[in-house]
Amino acid sequence: MSDRIIIGKYTLESLTSGMYSDPNVVFREYIQNSVDSIDKAVDSNIIQKGEEQIVVQLLPTESRIIIKDNGMGIPSEEAEKVLISIGNSKKTTDNSRGFRGIGRLSVLSYCQKLTFSTSYPGEKILTRVIIDAEKLTGLLSDTNKKDVTVLDVLHSVYTVETCSEKEEAHYFTVQVDGVDENSKLNSYEDVLDYLSQNVPVPFSPEFKWGQEICNRLKNEGWDIKSYNVMVKYGMNLTSVYKPYKDEVLVDKRKKLSCKIQDIEIVKIVHASGEVSSIGWLAKTSYLGSIYDRTVKGIRLRKGNILIGDQQTLNVVFKDARFNGWSMGEIFAIDKELIPNARRDDFEKNPAYFVLYEHLATLSAKITKEIRTSSLNRNAELANAIEEKDNATMLAEDALDSGVNGSKKGAITHKLKSAQRAVIDSKLNSQLDEKYQEIAFDELDMLIGKLKGATSYKALNTIGRLTNTEKKILERVFNVIGDLNIKNNNTVIDAILCEFSDIT
Repeated sequence: MSDRIIIGKYTLESLTSGMYSDPNVVFREYIQNSVDSIDKAVDSNIIQKGEEQIVVQLLPTESRIIIKDNGMGIPSEEAEKVLISIGNSKKTTDNSRGFRGIGRLSVLSYCQKLTFSTSYPGEKILTRVIIDAEKLTGLLSDTNKKDVTVLDVLHSVYTVETCSEKEEAHYFTVQVDGVDENSKLNSYEDVLDYLSQNVPVPFSPEFKWGQEICNRLKNEGWDIKSYNVMVKYGMNLTSVYKPYKDEVLVDKRKKLSCKIQDIEIVKIVHASGEVSSIGWLAKTSYLGSIYDRTVKGIRLRKGNILIGDQQTLNVVFKDARFNGWSMGEIFAIDKELIPNARRDDFEKNPAYFVLYEHLATLSAKITKEIRTSSLNRNAELANAIEEKDNATMLAEDALDSGVNGSKKGAITHKLKSAQRAVIDSKLNSQLDEKYQEIAFDELDMLIGKLKGATSYKALNTIGRLTNTEKKILERVFNVIGDLNIKNNNTVIDAILCEFSDIT
């Protein structure tokens, strides 16, 4: 039976053009492999920490990209198997960022030729694996040939070459030729922007809070591992840093900025006491949504590589906009927090749900701080909100216990007074406008509920009855009570039960 099972050639299409929507993802895939290789080189004392180099060279006039690292490289006898095998990586999630063994092929849909070159310390061999991406495209588009397997296609599009190399040489190089211009993979600005947000690079020396973040996390027993990544473009060699700044723009038209006032360290701990995730949040005055998309939003990272983007954690906020008012990073430590194949989130397992439950609590705290900060800047609206809260408490207590006509009128007057105060408040920001709208709607709903409220709590909870019907039943219940008949409460309960069951 097994010889009848065929893994068709179109699987390759799914793993190249079908896997990722953003072409720039290819840089992340290669750099995460470089970082894993560099870690091995450091552990083996081939290089010292700080000597690592990952260089992304953009050559748009030649339609070429070269990515080179000085990591451990791959032994010559393993190179072909490692580089051509699909989904068969020896790496694990415990100690590697790239562990699925599929990302290295992601660039094939954006080029004509892909060349891997590697040398391993102690060997005198340079190994090259060359993949003809143009030929691969032709084979995948040929619909006439049936039962063509992935192996059939791969064997026909790649070659292996070896030549001599210095014994002490160790590196891995990716050369991409015939780069598709529409992919913008050779755009300096786009590539630098992508790398600064996604790959494990340090904070900029100009970001004064960067060292403070590292120190505070280190005090908690966590070290952010970062690496020297550079972009070479023409004669310029630019070091890549995370784009965080001490001050961020929140309103371009008004030229309004927010300064980071402090850093809060966030720890998410399992019931067992083990730390699941750790991170930092910027404490600001929360003047508005951060304008710069490269730093806005709390971001998830595993191995200091971005998971998803700045909007991934919008879902943990009841008001998704408030993630855009926030700035920070959460580093996943738990080995059960496993990036999915697209690296746009984690695999949905128990560890994932525990993480997101804690993040929802964190988002509620941030939302409260944003609201408090806004109201502190607007004393008039804050006073109106306080008046609203007091009137709301009276109304909700009255609805819970039942309310007669005179008391209802007094509470309704307080609700309408609070509503006028809310409407008349001067607004300083879009957030003030949002709070005004929420407060007005809440008061309006309570005024409507109170209008149909009766002195019988059970009647007030029957939402299917109109206000007129509730008032008629209230008069009926009052008559029954005045007659002083035996078991009058049982009669009233039977009537309530009857009306509660109406459809």
